[in-house]
Amino acid sequence: MSKLFISTTNVGRAHEADIFGLSISTPYTVTCSGDGWIKLWKNRLLEGDLPKNNVISKFVHRTGVHHVDAFHSVEHGGVELDLVACVTFSGELVIYSVNMKQLAVEQVDLFSSSDKQKSYWCVKWFKSSDSEIPHKLLATDVKGSTRVWNLTVSHTEDADSRLQLILHGEITAPVANFATSCDMSPKGLIATGFENGSVIVSQADTLRPVYNFEGFGIRGTEESGRTVRDVKFSPMGELLAVANDSGSYGCVTLYETEYGERIGNLTVPTHSSQASIGSFAHNGWVFAVSFNSTGEFLATCGYDSKVRVWDVKMRERLSTLSLSAGDIEIEEDILLEDEFGDSLKNPPVFGVSFVEKGVRGGTGSDTNEGLCCICLDRSIRWYREAGGI
Repeated sequence: MSKLFISTTNVGRAHEADIFGLSISTPYTVTCSGDGWIKLWKNRLLEGDLPKNNVISKFVHRTGVHHVDAFHSVEHGGVELDLVACVTFSGELVIYSVNMKQLAVEQVDLFSSSDKQKSYWCVKWFKSSDSEIPHKLLATDVKGSTRVWNLTVSHTEDADSRLQLILHGEITAPVANFATSCDMSPKGLIATGFENGSVIVSQADTLRPVYNFEGFGIRGTEESGRTVRDVKFSPMGELLAVANDSGSYGCVTLYETEYGERIGNLTVPTHSSQASIGSFAHNGWVFAVSFNSTGEFLATCGYDSKVRVWDVKMRERLSTLSLSAGDIEIEEDILLEDEFGDSLKNPPVFGVSFVEKGVRGGTGSDTNEGLCCICLDRSIRWYREAGGI
């Protein structure tokens, strides 16, 4: 079985500095960068439209922006929400409201004074499909806590007063440790990944921990890092995928969430002499993972300049995209070296996300899923699944 993807469009030099964050909502593909800007790239382009002519840019902070997450929802009564949350290198958590008709991005002040005193790292929206359960916003901080807010929406005429973020509580790590990533499942679980390789899974209503997963990687060597780079629940919440370092390699481990049991690792052949004591998904750190809309497939990306797509049930690799500078269509937008003179001929991939059917414009997008990734050469690349047009 294979699941092949073909390139549809790309943007070279999409930002003036490294792109660290990627999020996809129905209207936009959103990116953030060390240049201090977030950019909202319109998804539904007509044939021949260039992405750089269909982007909204918003300057956030001079220190740069490293995490971003987009939220789009049509509420009861027809109220449409289009929000972007991002975190700056100064630790500030910022929320913007997007007016799609006016193509305007405006900051909204939804945080209390105590919220603003925290130094944040990762941010994640949870979109609820149950009217009895509010949407949520999660954010980790540098001391290991995960703060949880409920997002409430009223139907007032005043757009500025429609939204409220009400603090639900905080999940505190047993010991102070850098919290690198977080996610929430529709089954009411919150996962937080840490720099020391552990993952704590807590109940969203009580905020009490229920599972503690330890990283599986190379142990006992000086270069053995175990940092968790990303955590993602499957769409139904039955599985949790954890990406963590194992020395200079990248691991992806799958857990089932009912009993908290580890069900296996995603593995590719490696020439490493350490292969007998580790299972590696990439020959470099894995920076991000993404389930498709059905949970059947998982995309991973890494420092080895590759995007891989896996069959979740069989835990088999279905396809590999090997990224090259030559992929960029406009020659003057190709970045062949970084600021230190290191080659970007095969750029590491910092983020990847599945794109649901019908989100992107163009031939085959209504019937085929897509992929989007961001790379160290400051590019954004979109793909769609081959066949089925």
